[in-house]
Amino acid sequence: MSIHDIPYHLRNTVEFLEAPVFMDLEGDYLRLPGRLAIGDTLMVLGFLRNLGRPLRLCLGPGAGQELVEAHPLVREVLPPEPIERFGLTGLPVGRFGRGATWTTSLNHRIALPVLPVDQVRANPIRVHSHYYGLDNQDDRPSVFVDPDRPPQLRDLISRRRPVIVVYPLNPGRDDCFWQDPAWWMRLLAELRRDFTLIAVGAPDYSELAGAVDHALKSDDPASTLPDLAWLMSRAQGFAGRDGGLAHLAGAVNHRRLIVWDSMASYRYWAGGPGHHLLLSNPYVFRYPQTARLSFSALRQQYRAVSLPDGQGGMREELLTPENWDQRVSELFGSPGNLLRTVLAQRELEEERAAVAAWMGSPEMKARFYEKSIAFAVKAMTGGLGEGENWVAPLMP
Repeated sequence: MSIHDIPYHLRNTVEFLEAPVFMDLEGDYLRLPGRLAIGDTLMVLGFLRNLGRPLRLCLGPGAGQELVEAHPLVREVLPPEPIERFGLTGLPVGRFGRGATWTTSLNHRIALPVLPVDQVRANPIRVHSHYYGLDNQDDRPSVFVDPDRPPQLRDLISRRRPVIVVYPLNPGRDDCFWQDPAWWMRLLAELRRDFTLIAVGAPDYSELAGAVDHALKSDDPASTLPDLAWLMSRAQGFAGRDGGLAHLAGAVNHRRLIVWDSMASYRYWAGGPGHHLLLSNPYVFRYPQTARLSFSALRQQYRAVSLPDGQGGMREELLTPENWDQRVSELFGSPGNLLRTVLAQRELEEERAAVAAWMGSPEMKARFYEKSIAFAVKAMTGGLGEGENWVAPLMP
């Protein structure tokens, strides 16, 4: 495809995706970071499916432990071991809902054809399957679904109308750029005309609870991850935000609508079938050369960096000319890691600005909401072709 065949607002100059390799496969052992979030865990299980043989996992306890233990390709779960071969490092960039994101001494690069911006993505399943040369490079997560689940879930799914599982709030993500209940209220009202709606994933839905037929709270005994996997596998579809439960839905249901407010998160975590709503379209992603930064400029321009303070906020760390090298080494491991952190934070700032630009204009916000909700309804009712996404127009 020629770039001239792509609408101007979707063109980009991204030639490759680069992502850290953090799964260390050696014989029958797979070494992993000490703690994994739900989405990370499902990516590991997707990689096991592509590999096609049972492994012993060196892994600490995490949110998806029960999914790991139930999976038929997990032979044994062992205590975590250091991943020395890849030099795994946690960088202080809360881009993916955590205080730090991973980087390693090995960042695998996947070359890209000319693609619209909403098709540029490669999640960790694809990255690791590509790196290890697997024939199967399916990028869907994997999960074992136990057919014998609690009776109350069966009662929910046996209603006359088809069921859609919805995940409108992500209580575990304090770095969301956009989480507007008003948008979800409008979408849920539209979907409720044709579907029974079951909300999952939050301890309290406040006003959104009245917009669905049933709110299965996250502390409900029937709301474990295996329970939700069973429920999603029998639903007509899933509509929700980026997060662990969206990846869980991706493992068991082809009709998905995922809402993203971060293009960076999308291109490193999206995958599999379904449709995507991209509410952030920052200039810096489509033209990444605008975010280049040399090491000399890094040293001159960055005399302070923002780091997570461990309590959900950020603190500022000064870097004086006298202690610059020492503090960079202590905080980031190397100037290269600091450079990655700075560029990631720059992109995060661009994403926030992109969302704020249209949210701050009542006229533009109304137009974006009308178009995005119409797209979402079509996605859930089967009115869209495979792979169609909606992207917020690039702001001037």
